[in-house]
Amino acid sequence: MTLSKHLADFAEMAVPGRKTVQSSQRRCSAASLRTLVAAVSVFIFSTSAPGQLIDPLDAYPPRWSLDENDCDARVSEHGHASDAGADGGRCETITILTGLGTKAVLVYPIEPVRPIDALAASISVKGLAKGVRIGFRVRFPYLLDPQTKRPEALLIYGSSYERIGEFQRLGVSDIDGDLKLKRVTLRQKYGIRADVSSPYVDAVVINAYGGAGNHTLRLDALQIDAMVPLVDELALASRVAAENQPDAGSSILESGGHGARRQTLTPTSKDSVGSMPAFPSGRVTRILQHNSEPLAWVRSLGFDAVWLSEPPDSSILTEAIAARMQIYAPAPSSPDPSLAPLLEPVAGWIVGGSRALDSEHVDEHAETAAWLRDLPARWQRPLVGSPVESFRQYAAMLDSVVLDAPPRIRNLSSVATKSLRQEQLTRCSNRSMAVGVFGMANHAASLQDDAIAARIGTPERDAFQWHGMWRQIADAIGDRPDAILIRSSESLSSGTPRQQSRAMSFSFVNRFVAALEPWISGAEASRTGELIHDARTGQPIYVAHRLVSGPTTLLVMTTALGRGDAAMAGDGKTIEIHLPPADEGKLIWRLTDFSAERLTPVTDTNGTRLSIVSPDVVEVIAISDEVAEAGRIASSAKRFARQAALDRWQLAAEAIRQSERNWSSAVASRVTDRSAPTDLLQVAATSLESAERLVRSGQPESSLRMSRRADAWGAKSNWMLYNALVDGIHAGAPAVTSGDGPSEARAGRHISSPPLIAGDYETQIAWSPLLKTPVNDLATVAPSVVNQRGTRSRWSRNYLAGGDFERSGAVSGDDVLTREGWTLGRRHAGWAEVEATQIERGAFSGKGALRMRVTPRGSDPLPGGYEGTCSMIRSPAVRIQDSGVVRIDVMVRTLGFTNPHQGLLVYDSVGGQEMGVLVRDQPQWTPVTLFRQVGSDAVVHVMMEVIGGGEAIIDNTQVRTWESVANPAANLRPISEP
Repeated sequence: MTLSKHLADFAEMAVPGRKTVQSSQRRCSAASLRTLVAAVSVFIFSTSAPGQLIDPLDAYPPRWSLDENDCDARVSEHGHASDAGADGGRCETITILTGLGTKAVLVYPIEPVRPIDALAASISVKGLAKGVRIGFRVRFPYLLDPQTKRPEALLIYGSSYERIGEFQRLGVSDIDGDLKLKRVTLRQKYGIRADVSSPYVDAVVINAYGGAGNHTLRLDALQIDAMVPLVDELALASRVAAENQPDAGSSILESGGHGARRQTLTPTSKDSVGSMPAFPSGRVTRILQHNSEPLAWVRSLGFDAVWLSEPPDSSILTEAIAARMQIYAPAPSSPDPSLAPLLEPVAGWIVGGSRALDSEHVDEHAETAAWLRDLPARWQRPLVGSPVESFRQYAAMLDSVVLDAPPRIRNLSSVATKSLRQEQLTRCSNRSMAVGVFGMANHAASLQDDAIAARIGTPERDAFQWHGMWRQIADAIGDRPDAILIRSSESLSSGTPRQQSRAMSFSFVNRFVAALEPWISGAEASRTGELIHDARTGQPIYVAHRLVSGPTTLLVMTTALGRGDAAMAGDGKTIEIHLPPADEGKLIWRLTDFSAERLTPVTDTNGTRLSIVSPDVVEVIAISDEVAEAGRIASSAKRFARQAALDRWQLAAEAIRQSERNWSSAVASRVTDRSAPTDLLQVAATSLESAERLVRSGQPESSLRMSRRADAWGAKSNWMLYNALVDGIHAGAPAVTSGDGPSEARAGRHISSPPLIAGDYETQIAWSPLLKTPVNDLATVAPSVVNQRGTRSRWSRNYLAGGDFERSGAVSGDDVLTREGWTLGRRHAGWAEVEATQIERGAFSGKGALRMRVTPRGSDPLPGGYEGTCSMIRSPAVRIQDSGVVRIDVMVRTLGFTNPHQGLLVYDSVGGQEMGVLVRDQPQWTPVTLFRQVGSDAVVHVMMEVIGGGEAIIDNTQVRTWESVANPAANLRPISEP
């Protein structure tokens, strides 16, 4: 109720209040138009009723943005005025600080339209300086500016503002005459052969310059008339050109390889484009993997670009121009000349969009890259791809690379992730780089969770655990990326509560990155992370990444208390940072709450220390010896604080309400013997109420502080619930010790349960009574045997034969596997030696176990991740007749895996690698348990991979199914008559 009431009060943050009216009678007879085009050999447009766009400029987000200027202009405030606008409602207001110059151009992007005389735009303007002018921006798509590498743009102005302090209606129209003069000017500048064809208008502009100083403009009631889309014209011209088939000498198009068309008259060359990075310098581009979301809405979430899975068409290109969004997409197999004028938003072509950039396809992708380099000059774009191995080879053929962060289910620490990425960057020759981060719950686990929820009748999950994603993005910032790509396979615009939660988390994280962007781009990043330990226990609780940008040092710190998608904010501790002597005496600010909070360090005989009270999941500290830096930091953060405060408050409110419901359900159903952390949740709810009042009163920084505290208590509550549910799974199982106490697997680190991975505690609670029923023991026994408590187990006998590797005597090579129906696979035989041997000594039970060992042939250590996978085994097929739950158990030990993202990956053919459990640094026997939901007639294989150099010992691999009947009758086959 509170959330709906709050959203009602903030109605200006709803869907933008603009509408476009188009006539349904847009096209006339194609045959008559074809005749006209053939007769005059020029583009002839269909007679159409004019389109109209009306925007009252009274709803979030603000539409106008500062574009080009020559007066060192910057926006200090941007929002909506509370006083009445020209139409009696709210209006958009923007305050610009300018120096000496002549222009500070504001732009309102629109879809590309024809620059005809009938095109007209008008807007109501109110300011305190004369000379503000309205106009159109006209682009010439085939004429690239040598500095910006973007299509040349010219501004054609209309009337100017004269009535100071009052709303005045400004307009622009009849631009054809001025456009002809501009073409002459362009030919004088670029040469007589400059291609100035197919111009289009892509924005309404306002020159807001009114002299040096602060200038506030109020903008209201924008209207654009006679908007004729450019797409119809281009499609028609393309069809006519194809039908008339002009000879090669008179055409600007000719056949090329792979069905491409090569343009002969162009002012650019492929060398000037192909050598550019795909990600703009001087900023951190934020990219979303696109799933049919409206681009204008995606931009309102703070994204700059989208990542497409298919080549772009005219619809997405037109939408991108209007929304000011960049596009990264696979190139079309045969470039369509009708799309050439619309290619401005395309910032790079993706290599290997449908096939992994791995060691097996290097030659194939090299051929594709060479073909893309040979595309017509108008289609030339930088090449970008996401290599998973062979980084040196792929970096040589690409202009920019995307390095994907390890899956969060692997539970790699921030230090290990940074070490892995630095090693990859070294082999990529420090090429322009983006970091890919999964912006959703584990996809395979989500599918499994949905199947489980449908089977047992729990509602669809409506939350997204976003802290793990934020932590990964902050770790990526520590390596100074040029872009951040958020991977996604679900549409944000589906309208479900889960997608709304994801959208809010993206909005918050994007604001966080944008506020720090001036100090991230161009900074010098440290190659290693600095561990921050708890003063009492000595355990690492945070990792600090150091970025040096001019006189300022940023410390980006991420919590070490992370597990999959979940993370805790310091667990209520105060962290202490020991500053090096070089930072002593400098000014220090805490930037966590989108503000610059001054901190004072303490200096004693032990050095200089800085204390951070109630740390967040991600903490940012700025250290500088420039007093003015605080003002720049505060100004940058203030632009994003209001929306960030609203997003954080809503995310925390949803998480705490869900945690209260989950704990109530867990206690009522007796899934856990623990009591709910009522005091913790009550304090969190009280903090949320304070945060709501602060949001309403326009105090975003204070609201963020209260929301942050409530969010931390909610995260701790969920962490406690996770532990309680995992303890329930282990109830009744035999204890397996390691050293002085229970193994880490007993605490849940080596359990793969789909609802827990997806963060669906409600389904996990409903599923727990099934999972906590103990198996008879860890050995293969008949189903009639009772368990320790004297009750018969509901888990079936072991269906997997040969999982105990029991053989007398040593058997080497593949024989130990093939005799039992297992399959051994090898990779990278040239630089790694793989050994699979049956051993007797050291087995968990019985007389045998399987030892898998990978040894590098040279002196260089083996890499981690997919590239380091050298040995794989697969069990015989287990066929499951009826749909239900499958439980996979295996006992493992691992030795010698020292590099990041190495160990033994245990998974199955149902969940795949995406749901696998990575076991490393476990010299004692450790149980691994996987739960899966399968359909009828399913085939299950147990899979294991050795990643990197080391040794893994495997024993007692079992596959069991849940018996829906407590004492099932024997399934006897009837005797057929002879």
